[in-house]
Amino acid sequence: MDLDFVRIECECITETPVQLASALYDALRYFGTHFRDVCCTQPDEACTSCANSEGCPYRSVFAQELSPDPEIVRLHQKPALPFSLYVQAGSGAAVSHCMGMVVIGRALNHLGMFHAALLKTVHAALSTNEPRACCHPQVFCLDYSGSRHEISSSTPVSESVILLSGSDILRNTVPSDSARLLISSPLRLLTNGFNAHHFDFATFFRSQLRRCSSLCAYYGTGEIELDYAGLSEQSDSVAVFNDKITYTHLPWSRRVNKSGLLGSAECIGLTEQMFPLLLLGSYFNAGKGATFGSGFHTLEVL
Repeated sequence: MDLDFVRIECECITETPVQLASALYDALRYFGTHFRDVCCTQPDEACTSCANSEGCPYRSVFAQELSPDPEIVRLHQKPALPFSLYVQAGSGAAVSHCMGMVVIGRALNHLGMFHAALLKTVHAALSTNEPRACCHPQVFCLDYSGSRHEISSSTPVSESVILLSGSDILRNTVPSDSARLLISSPLRLLTNGFNAHHFDFATFFRSQLRRCSSLCAYYGTGEIELDYAGLSEQSDSVAVFNDKITYTHLPWSRRVNKSGLLGSAECIGLTEQMFPLLLLGSYFNAGKGATFGSGFHTLEVL
């Protein structure tokens, strides 16, 4: 199994952090429209009747076509989209916010269009904010450690990024039996058809297990070789301490689907395979709406 991906961030400096955060979060839902604008050669044609639909990057990325392998369809049904977006607050003399994305698997064939669509989405958000709020956004790619490497406008994006490997993360990450989970954007996990209002590690872990497995099956080289049933059962034994995760509604959003779990908790009792898998999953967000910025989170070894 392997799954290649790239992580890119666009940083904006602001003196009005709440207003900019609101604008960036709202802009995420229009990313698909901006991607279509970037790549479409027939803007006046509906996608369903377009003569160029066969080789269209927008169709390739957003069609969510089922696998020809019936076993993959049985296990995973409809695939997730091959990217995830997020907004992350920073710090400094002036506050920085980043809009970032992770581009996954065969979607990397259209990396230049993803880069252009990300910039278009950021500029759309900035246009709704006060003119004094931001300088010109800077774009970076991130390596395994999260260190940034600036992407120059004079160099093709495909030559400037660092390719990350899912199998390298699973194979080379040092296991830890404990970790701190920090959820930075609303995490929506379904329990009996309803949004969970309390954090449950097993529910979170199983959701990530399904998400990583599906992404690898559809956009990588095959299934992750894991004892899924055993890991799922073991997740019930992981203890949660210092649980500061609460069900929260973002104060700057009126949309109900922006509510979710936010905060931090310590997870103790992870088995050897759990931490590497959780680390891989952290690149792709978690829960419902993960593609468009929900469930963005990070992990720290305790």
